Amino acid sequence: MFNYPVEQKSYNLGKYSIGGDPRSTRTAMVGTIFYYGQKKIFIDEKKGIIDKEYAETLIKKQEEMADKTGLVPCLDVIFSFEDAIKPLLDFVLDITDCPIFFDPPTFITKKPALRYLNEIGIYDRIIYNSITPDSYDEEYKLLSDSKIEHFVLLAIESKYWTTLARLDVIERMISKAKTSGFLTDNFLIDTCVLDFTSIGLAMSAMEKVKKKYGYPVGTAGHIVVDTWRNLKNKFGDVRKIIDVVASAITLGSGADFVMYGPIQNADIMFPSVAFVKAAHSQLMFDEGKIPPENHPVFKIG
Repeated sequence: MFNYPVEQKSYNLGKYSIGGDPRSTRTAMVGTIFYYGQKKIFIDEKKGIIDKEYAETLIKKQEEMADKTGLVPCLDVIFSFEDAIKPLLDFVLDITDCPIFFDPPTFITKKPALRYLNEIGIYDRIIYNSITPDSYDEEYKLLSDSKIEHFVLLAIESKYWTTLARLDVIERMISKAKTSGFLTDNFLIDTCVLDFTSIGLAMSAMEKVKKKYGYPVGTAGHIVVDTWRNLKNKFGDVRKIIDVVASAITLGSGADFVMYGPIQNADIMFPSVAFVKAAHSQLMFDEGKIPPENHPVFKIG
């Protein structure tokens, strides 16, 4: 289990790293903040005026959970409006030193977001989220002109719904990204969950990507809940339970990063994932090895 024929890539982002051997590495936990309509946090969403005390509380809570579990805290920072880019990014860079998944969701905001990032020149813990099969050539050009070093490739495939089709999309994206003049080829592969059944394909693709390329892999398993229309009607208020399962299950395919959704859920996501990581660490004993001292197995007991 978790034996790969190629070296597993690991990227340094500030004082943290993402990727490597799933048995020994500390999974990156990516909590989303400033998403459209996030309750309690916005005073003026379009201008990026926020309740800074509340936002800081959420970020520090995630960091506290990271300290308790040994997992890596990351932020998926959403920039939905152009005028909100500067105040939101400035706030996050000032308040935390964790890796940042830099996430303008539309091309309208990607251009000014990248422009501002280039102005301030902070790249060492930035991960661009994300390049898709439909990304414009202009987007590739903007990224090649920047000094961003880490990129998420989001492998959206909704035509054939097979692992092979998804791997074909991933191969084509890697090939295009490698020839686009980026500063590095430091790719993280999001194998893409589209509904509550496609997580199986996403997990299958994760395992195969790690075996073929060694790139860090992960996905947003919590999307299964958003697309499970009859969940509450049939089973009641079990959303958070399913959120946890959908995130933790991806570790079985070697997920290096878990995009667990709203950062408010850090308190239940971190211990759940840390438990699975502790179990996986014991597989090192088969080779006469032990996990590093900062591994979750030594934190959660």
